[in-house]
Amino acid sequence: MEIILYCGAHRCATTSFQNYLSRNENTLAEQGLVYWGPERTRANGLNSLNKLTPDVCDALRRDLDACRRAGAKQLLVSQENFVGSMERNIAFASLYPSMHERGLLLAKAFDDGVGKLALNIRALDMYWSSVAAYKFKRGSEPIELAKWKRITQSKRSWRNVITEMGRAFPGVPLLVLPFEDFAGHQRAQLEALTGREAPEANDGLSLNAAPNPAPHGLNADQAMKLWSDYADDLEWLASGADGLAELVCRTERDTRGVIPAEPRLEQRKST
Repeated sequence: MEIILYCGAHRCATTSFQNYLSRNENTLAEQGLVYWGPERTRANGLNSLNKLTPDVCDALRRDLDACRRAGAKQLLVSQENFVGSMERNIAFASLYPSMHERGLLLAKAFDDGVGKLALNIRALDMYWSSVAAYKFKRGSEPIELAKWKRITQSKRSWRNVITEMGRAFPGVPLLVLPFEDFAGHQRAQLEALTGREAPEANDGLSLNAAPNPAPHGLNADQAMKLWSDYADDLEWLASGADGLAELVCRTERDTRGVIPAEPRLEQRKST
């Protein structure tokens, strides 16, 4: 049984993808693909990686064995908190600063049995703006100007997150799917992750959006700096990512490993 860990990230249409998987769960199971979403990972103790006990790991092994005995060919586990939390990102003004440690804990939990990893990334200006809007919508204070400055000046980008994830899972294929290409295209994303034909039902979802920006967001110069950092990340991915990851782009022929000629700027909305 191939285990696929889909690790988010937040504000990258993860909720829409999870909803698509949940709505098609029975159809996928008939095809040999079992889906575990956030509710299941919460139930088996995977939501708190820093609290993995021997009992939690033993229970996870039993769950995995049950899937194998039931004839599952693939298991897709989706939990965006595997990479960290938005709250910690804001607190440290940094992009998933504990990725390496969390990756090692994940590998330990699954006994190094993971067959494939997947991560969605998004233009950094829109990612941070969407995080701020999402948290503000739920009652958090706006990010202060000094912290926006620290976020902009941070040397940490998706390249660091991907590198740390890849090193925590040496030799495991890591697929990186840009939000600008896959937002609203759940079927194409599932096919890229599993290599199997995906159901059409409930494709094109857009859930959990944060339509209005938070007060005191990025200024134009800061946004341009973050967009430039993201362009560097894409260039690094397209050039091979030091052998750690594969860039997957949705094209007319679903060609992999090529940066889109023109990123779909109209999709850079706060979803």
